[in-house]
Amino acid sequence: MNLFRSKATTLVNKEAEKIDNGPVTSKPFLSPPTDYSPILNPALTESQLETQKKLRTYMTSIMLPSEHEYYESEKGFLTDQTLNRYLRARKWDFEAAKSMLESTVRWRRDYRPEQLDPDYISPEADTGKMYFNGFDKCGRPIWIMRPRNQNSKDEERQIKHIVFCLERGIRLMPKGVEKMDILIDFKDASSSHNPSLATSKRFLSILGNHYPERLGVAFVIKSPWFFLASFKLVSPFIDPVTKAKIQFVPNLLDFISPDQLECEYGGDFNFKFDKETYWNTLLDI
Repeated sequence: MNLFRSKATTLVNKEAEKIDNGPVTSKPFLSPPTDYSPILNPALTESQLETQKKLRTYMTSIMLPSEHEYYESEKGFLTDQTLNRYLRARKWDFEAAKSMLESTVRWRRDYRPEQLDPDYISPEADTGKMYFNGFDKCGRPIWIMRPRNQNSKDEERQIKHIVFCLERGIRLMPKGVEKMDILIDFKDASSSHNPSLATSKRFLSILGNHYPERLGVAFVIKSPWFFLASFKLVSPFIDPVTKAKIQFVPNLLDFISPDQLECEYGGDFNFKFDKETYWNTLLDI
């Protein structure tokens, strides 16, 4: 009887904890805390500075003419920080970084990722299947994904929604921060919520080839068997550096302060997703 009484008491206490989370809000945290500690990249060596200068010279030679309508966007993208990310992603191999960055520049000219129409993207955000909320201790925005809320079969719009989120996530990054975290919550997800293998591969391709050095940590929680099976299929398409950033069943409070983490994940932030509130706040960034 004592054992049953102990279990019952534990359940009651847990229920009380769930209820006693303070007032609910639908206003997401999209402004960074003041006490974050960014992970800064080391200063460039003389050799790296020379490689960066060489890459800058090449990229300048292939840029659009100044009178082109997309010139300012392209110029704004090709910062020293961008060059450094591509060089780090290719371990400072000039030819490899040049090829990668040139491919991205040509992709951006065609795709115009920072100009995607929010009205076209908006239906994908109706259910809160992915949204930004909070920052980790290093100041990285947290991109929350909930496959159970999948609401679309339009694969092209799904991909554009992902790219739209990537671009918005970059805008959320405070000074000294170049990466974001992804939190994938598989609670109540079924295999029918899984994106197709083609969509998964395309997402990984865009993330790896056009947004290198943008992933901080990927937290995977409550992962079901079908995800693990899918992960095995797409795993060969994930580069080893990215794969090393994936954390299964992590203690999120090791990475994220309680006030920046939703109650559902062990934090103190009592948040409930509301499309209109979230979308309007995001578009103001």
